[in-house]
Amino acid sequence: MPDAAPAKVDTSDVKSDNLPPNRFELELEFVQSLASPAYLHYLATSGILNQKQFLDFLRYLRYWKQPQYAKYLSYPHCLYFLDLLVPPDDDDNDDTNTNNNTVTTTTSDSGETFRREMAQVQFRNFVHEQQFYSWQYRSARLYGGGEKQTGEHK
Repeated sequence: MPDAAPAKVDTSDVKSDNLPPNRFELELEFVQSLASPAYLHYLATSGILNQKQFLDFLRYLRYWKQPQYAKYLSYPHCLYFLDLLVPPDDDDNDDTNTNNNTVTTTTSDSGETFRREMAQVQFRNFVHEQQFYSWQYRSARLYGGGEKQTGEHK
């Protein structure tokens, strides 16, 4: 089992004595809980998604996107929700296109819109439905849609 601490995260201010021995499993379980729209709705309505310390923790959890950690995920779409909650800080957030002498710039809102919308019941239900349709489509592609009957029943 790999170490739970990624190479990029500075943990020099944290004593290793204070870290639980099952840290990897705890972080694995938590990051996968982000795949649940109901749980994200709870976090949004309780105000937890607006706390700076919690957002910093979510940024820390981005190391799960690395292949050596992602292979342990049963619900990999949790990483998509993680990106929606706290978008990556790379240069892909600012796109400038120059077409026909016009300049359009799109910038990320640092996930604020998604976090705010997750507090709405209708949006939570919409996200849950879209997640279901995605699983349904993936299941049909991976496992087939079952046998189709071509003849009449006798």
